[in-house]
Amino acid sequence: MNVRELDINEIPFWPAPFRLGALLLLIIVCLGAAYHFLLSDEWAAYNKEQARETQLKQDYQMKYQTAVNLPVYREQLVQLNKDLEVLLDMLPNDDETARLLDDITLVGTRSGLDFDRIEWLDPQPREFYTALPMRIDLQGEYHQIGEFIGRIAGLHRIISVKDFTLQRSDFNSNLQLNVTAETYRQQTLRTEP
Repeated sequence: MNVRELDINEIPFWPAPFRLGALLLLIIVCLGAAYHFLLSDEWAAYNKEQARETQLKQDYQMKYQTAVNLPVYREQLVQLNKDLEVLLDMLPNDDETARLLDDITLVGTRSGLDFDRIEWLDPQPREFYTALPMRIDLQGEYHQIGEFIGRIAGLHRIISVKDFTLQRSDFNSNLQLNVTAETYRQQTLRTEP
């Protein structure tokens, strides 16, 4: 018998293999429709919740580790605050900026240098601090200038030497150092435990 000879109205009289094939096809279509209309949304929601469960387990694990180590973190925070206080003490406040210029001048004169200019430039606010640049122009010998820079680095306050030029107008004259140095004033950096 040929497939083209089969009539859909005479399914009960088809040969057994064709009836089984039609029944199997009908079952597959019914299952596909049932899945599409009844289960697909539920299956997607189930998969989404499984992914969320995995993320929640990871979040729980991270929070558990933090909670277990909380006393250690608090000790570290106390130590960091102590270290921060030491560093903040190295930053000049408004009352100490004039004294800082005096300290720099004293260091320079002890090194045997002659100052042409030493002055504050405009403050430069940054995210966590304010930079206080200063302009220093001086004259002296090479080793005196080196000693001056070394002594500035040894001051109790934080001073960083930024842009500088070192030149000599002629062979017999002193070196001229033009430098921009910065110190810093804190804004708010303290943290509570």
